[in-house]
Amino acid sequence: MKRVLSIALLGGCGFAAPALAQQSDATDGLGSVSSENSFGRDRNISVLERRRPDYTAEPIHVGTLELLPRIAIGAGYDDNLYAQPDDEIGDAYLRIRPRISLVRPSPNLKLSLNGELDLLRYADRSSENATQYAVSAGAAWTISKSDTLDVTFRNGRYSQERVSPDSPTQASRPIRFTLNGGTATYTHVFNRLRVRGVIDVENRNYGDSVTPDGTPIDQDFRDHTTYTGSAVGEYALSPSIALFVAGSYNKRDYRERIGPVAARDSTGFDLAAGASFELGRKARGALRLGYLHQDYRPAEFEDVSGFLVRGELAYFLTPLVTITGTVDRGIKETGVNGATGYLATNMTLRADYELLRNLIISAGGELEKRDFNNIDRQDDRWTWRANASYLVSKRMALRFDVQRRTQSSWGFNAGREFTDNRVSVGVTFSGL
Repeated sequence: MKRVLSIALLGGCGFAAPALAQQSDATDGLGSVSSENSFGRDRNISVLERRRPDYTAEPIHVGTLELLPRIAIGAGYDDNLYAQPDDEIGDAYLRIRPRISLVRPSPNLKLSLNGELDLLRYADRSSENATQYAVSAGAAWTISKSDTLDVTFRNGRYSQERVSPDSPTQASRPIRFTLNGGTATYTHVFNRLRVRGVIDVENRNYGDSVTPDGTPIDQDFRDHTTYTGSAVGEYALSPSIALFVAGSYNKRDYRERIGPVAARDSTGFDLAAGASFELGRKARGALRLGYLHQDYRPAEFEDVSGFLVRGELAYFLTPLVTITGTVDRGIKETGVNGATGYLATNMTLRADYELLRNLIISAGGELEKRDFNNIDRQDDRWTWRANASYLVSKRMALRFDVQRRTQSSWGFNAGREFTDNRVSVGVTFSGL
């Protein structure tokens, strides 16, 4: 299901970089289970999806445009900044994330432009400081009652966190990379049938780092462009259930280079079938089962294939409590030397409780299992997280966030094992 943010919490001012092992922080946002693409299945509204007019920031009208500036300011402490198994080093940090959103609303052609700057500064470890940014532009064109076209473009600069398995442990500073790309989605609806086609292009360019003694750490072998085409056909048997088939094809094109690591060019596909459904007034979700395969061009690299599963279920325990579970299994790229990628299985469970109209408490856990290809290594990563968001007014929100992350690894090429704890507080100001 397509995810949307329906309330302006602390992280409402933040972008998330795709495929990043992102630490949680009091300037991050809370996700929600959306009924937007569920054939009108909106009898239940999740806690995070519920509209709160008294606490929702209102945009500034500039002619026909809507302008919404926001800034999130947070402070916290990380007790294992370098994600090490022992001799942990902790540090306090300050994070400032201004964002501006400009929208031209229209029933036929809606245009949007978003920009964010993310400044992360540590008290003692200045080598870990990061200046990140993200910009995006989009157009939603309603061609007819049955046809829509959505196009988005994105560009950003990011810093890879130390907890990522792709982060070299000997690097004296985090790996930086740029990301740019675009997505086009065409949707046709005819009575009970909905067909969607998606084309996505994403380019990543990684910067090198150095060891403490100045030895270069080459990251050029990670530079690549991914082209993906997807198609989904969904048929509603009733207002409560729809069956669908889905497939995608991708090409991962690595920059040609001379060196010890061959370019890991590959092509892959996945095929699946499933259903989206609403179970009375208690649950809404989707489940997709199928097969995935990635074929690597270099002969020395093993292909990856396996069982595909993607699903999401929102259970409405009460009007004030929503429990959400997800599962996702797919093939990811990696920066670990010798590995072409890994088969990742993510499982999450989260509960959101609306204690007061303007006070939301959330808690949950995530298990990420990684089975690396071409090397003998498996990782298990647990993440436990709790946070509270207090909406003071339309222009102000407060947040508290605590996270515990652990990683275990085994195999001949086993990675590091560590425990990392982070606590933070933050405030967001919206509008003028």
